[in-house]
Amino acid sequence: MKIRNIYLQSILFFTALVFVPSIAAADSVGQKVVFFVDSSFSINELSSVSATLQKDSTNLYFYFENQWFDSKTAEEKEEINSLLTDLSQEFFYKIYPKLTTTFGTEFIPGIDNDRKITVLFSSMKDGAAGYVRNIDEYEKTVAPYSNQREMIYLNSDIIDSPLLKEYLAHEFTHLIEFNQKEKRIGASEDVWLSEAIAEYAVTLLGYNDSKNENSYLRKRVNAFLNKPYDSVVGWDNKTYDYGSVSMFIHYLVDHYGINIIVDALRVSEKTGIDSINDILQKKGLTERFKDIFNDWVIASYINDCSFNEKYCYKNDNLKNIHIIPFSNFIPFTGESTLSVSQTISNWSANWQKFSGANKTLKLVFDGRNQNYFKVFYIIRNYSDKYEVKELKLDANNKGEIIIPNMGIEKASVMVIPLVEDSNLSASNSSYFYYSIITTTSNPDNDSGADNGEINLPFSIDKPLNQMNKEELLTVLLKVIIYLFSQGKLTF
Repeated sequence: MKIRNIYLQSILFFTALVFVPSIAAADSVGQKVVFFVDSSFSINELSSVSATLQKDSTNLYFYFENQWFDSKTAEEKEEINSLLTDLSQEFFYKIYPKLTTTFGTEFIPGIDNDRKITVLFSSMKDGAAGYVRNIDEYEKTVAPYSNQREMIYLNSDIIDSPLLKEYLAHEFTHLIEFNQKEKRIGASEDVWLSEAIAEYAVTLLGYNDSKNENSYLRKRVNAFLNKPYDSVVGWDNKTYDYGSVSMFIHYLVDHYGINIIVDALRVSEKTGIDSINDILQKKGLTERFKDIFNDWVIASYINDCSFNEKYCYKNDNLKNIHIIPFSNFIPFTGESTLSVSQTISNWSANWQKFSGANKTLKLVFDGRNQNYFKVFYIIRNYSDKYEVKELKLDANNKGEIIIPNMGIEKASVMVIPLVEDSNLSASNSSYFYYSIITTTSNPDNDSGADNGEINLPFSIDKPLNQMNKEELLTVLLKVIIYLFSQGKLTF
């Protein structure tokens, strides 16, 4: 997590004029320091904590909040020291060289004129793993609450987590981002893209083993599947935000290569969506962010490279991802009407699945004169073959889909409304309303719908509307067996 300070943006130019590097002696084990912290993460909403340097490694200082560390037994402290030894070696031999070779370095020797990075372990609220504060990269004369260090904050409760190195790598990536984008180029990156790049850094390091169900990436997959309709560019610092940006950035790099995000960080003077578009243009590609977003939305449902290479994740860790849609069932008998209404935010999508019917199905999408909508729909037949189409909307943001033999030849139709408008800021929290109304009909009136009858693949002794409950259950069981035998029903 990356914490910004708006105040700093207004004085950045002044800082460049008056900045004089400070000269500081190296920290020594046992040294005590009072650090400013972000109170929104602190378990007691503290704005500062007292900490002691417990370990000094080749390029990391490990400080611990005194109150937390002093509560540990001698054996626990010994175990912590062992964990820090492993972590420092992992950072020196793998995390630091891989990430700096790819993305560039952090600010060296830094605001404190010390090449080592300070890591502070302190008590944080549940769910918080860590963060960095850009304010720490400035002199106290400009930013009084700066710790004047290249500094990473980690939750002391994750010291024995098997994902500790992943969290450290994520936060270290933010230090690199600050130096490469904000300090070198003078642009403050959008939070969503900053977090997305830090998310991908963990995969870049090879930490996301597809065989490990408890991997860092698996946590992000679960967060995404729990709320796939979260906006990619909106940011509330919730678990689901990390899920959506992680899945999107993995899709982006899968299909367009790591240099898309490297160049967005190190080359483009633009930020967020504009920086991605800038790099795509510089590379001579015709696709733009919205095209990639559209493909990703469809890929998150189909995820099958054999159908279309655009509609899949190529990372082995993500090959089994499939969105679980909102499911809507249309009755088999008679003519029916079903209305579905939902709201959606910018750069997000809904997946509305319709099945059943056993007749002609008409779906009418209504975007209520909001010109931000785009709608795709996917027809799936019983052999899992797909047809992907875009629904053309009229001037009133309405469109109509007619599917003959729905439930007979077609297993389901997935309607995917999405909102994509680059003119809306990433922080825009507006919601857009849409509705889908479905109706069924039997154009030839030959299915017996008027008298309550439907066509069955076998003969029955009397009309359905004259059967009792036990007889109807018997017919239903025969239908289920028939559909299974024809491969038309799966679970």
